[in-house]
Amino acid sequence: MTDAFSRPDQTRPEPPRRCAVFLDFDGTYADHGAVPAAHAEAVQAVRANGHHVLLCTGRPLAILPPELAGTFDGLVTSAGARVDIDGQTLCDERIDPETARRAVAVLEEHGAAYCLESPEAMNVPERAMDLLRTRLTSLLGSADPDSPAAAGTRMIIDALTVPDDLAGCSFAKISIWDSPAGIRELAELVGPGLRALPNSITGDAARSGELQNARIDKADGVALVARHLGIDIADTVGAGDGMNDVGMLEAVGTAIGIEGSPAPVLAPADIIVPGPSRHGLVEAFTRIGLL
Repeated sequence: MTDAFSRPDQTRPEPPRRCAVFLDFDGTYADHGAVPAAHAEAVQAVRANGHHVLLCTGRPLAILPPELAGTFDGLVTSAGARVDIDGQTLCDERIDPETARRAVAVLEEHGAAYCLESPEAMNVPERAMDLLRTRLTSLLGSADPDSPAAAGTRMIIDALTVPDDLAGCSFAKISIWDSPAGIRELAELVGPGLRALPNSITGDAARSGELQNARIDKADGVALVARHLGIDIADTVGAGDGMNDVGMLEAVGTAIGIEGSPAPVLAPADIIVPGPSRHGLVEAFTRIGLL
């Protein structure tokens, strides 16, 4: 890793060729669901300079503010499982039905509070609905009901749905909000097909986390977009703060880490900048010549 953050005397690089920039949402572009005006303005300026900027998030489309689609050139969602750009859906990968059924059976057997995330819905067991609503309100809520963070919380809560048949749902990944068994143990019980990752929202790694499609990563979304746009991988830029960003940061030509992220996230970073509350992306874009 090149720790350019600790070297303020470093000369500013030359403006790059046409780039594709991939931004994680929570903790990178947005602060608790609220996008700083400085970040929104910086993204538009980078686009005006001829670069492509895409959101690259673990969130599914079902819980992304709809207005985001118009502020980016494309969306990589569900941790790389779905890619939308230029009015096209380039991929929409789901966990295979057999693995999905095994996962639901294991989660039900252990009494976990979980959500099956798809682009269309956030499917949860009825017994877990109250717990998820309470956790979301506590973790993402705001004292100001008119704040963007509060609006984001309401959007997620409104997306929670209790289906007739959880085992028959089609979904891209699983968020676990509370489980008597550890996340890695649950992944092992399900068997091949899923990988366990800590969750960047709940903050309780012992009892919560994510089960993701083992065949898909944000890096796959980056590669697919780069091919679609005809951009060399060396001319891609990624920014992220969570464990599901590691693959993306290792894959891109220039990796931006966020201060305070776990060590494995910062390891591949070429530069490290502050979080969204301190407008870190503005600094990053300036330092790498996008602004």
